[in-house]
Amino acid sequence: MDISSRLMKIVEMVPVSDTVADIGTDHGYVLIELLKRKKIRRGIASDNKAMPLEKARRNAAAENVAHLMDFRLGSGFETMKKGEANGAVIAGMGGILISELLESAAEVIRGLDFILLQPAQNPEILRKYLYEHHYKVIEEELVREDRRYYEYLMVKYDPTQSLRLGNHLDYVVGDLLLRKKHPILKEYLTSKITELEEIKDKIQLTSENAKRKSQEIDQKINELRGVRDGSTG
Repeated sequence: MDISSRLMKIVEMVPVSDTVADIGTDHGYVLIELLKRKKIRRGIASDNKAMPLEKARRNAAAENVAHLMDFRLGSGFETMKKGEANGAVIAGMGGILISELLESAAEVIRGLDFILLQPAQNPEILRKYLYEHHYKVIEEELVREDRRYYEYLMVKYDPTQSLRLGNHLDYVVGDLLLRKKHPILKEYLTSKITELEEIKDKIQLTSENAKRKSQEIDQKINELRGVRDGSTG
């Protein structure tokens, strides 16, 4: 079974565990690969659509691991009870939706050793939510696939974790990525700068509000350039 580099990074990052839940499992590839590699003993495949869940079931049967998986139809963590899993994966959803799923599942989440998050959009919004709701960031990764960049955040809810109110830069790039000077961090930051420049180019400076918006974008661009040019190799 061939899986994308985006999903393979998830497989690599998940620690050896007893039971892991994949929220929004889609075709079930992550859990199937984890089971084949014997990194987990059991998997809980959860999705809010019946068709992807059935595809996951068929894929698991084809790889002879279906007997090691539970297939559950429902939204987010509502298919789970506290203590059923050691960890969870949420990949391919937007940062806003992931934040909402975490917010609605406090009881289940407090029983998890880790949650591996891979937002498809709005990673800044997700990171802001994590910083402001007692989540400890254990590990961060970056992957480039088909000209897109994907962020990965391994987190754990920790009520003793200090709340952190940051600025734009804190939410765009994580501390752990900066500390280890991730090999594709520089090009990732360049892509973020390009996105902001494209947004700025579309602003028509016909009002004070538009001019202020343009200046704010300039400030963000300069901050990102400073990090890119000063903190990466």
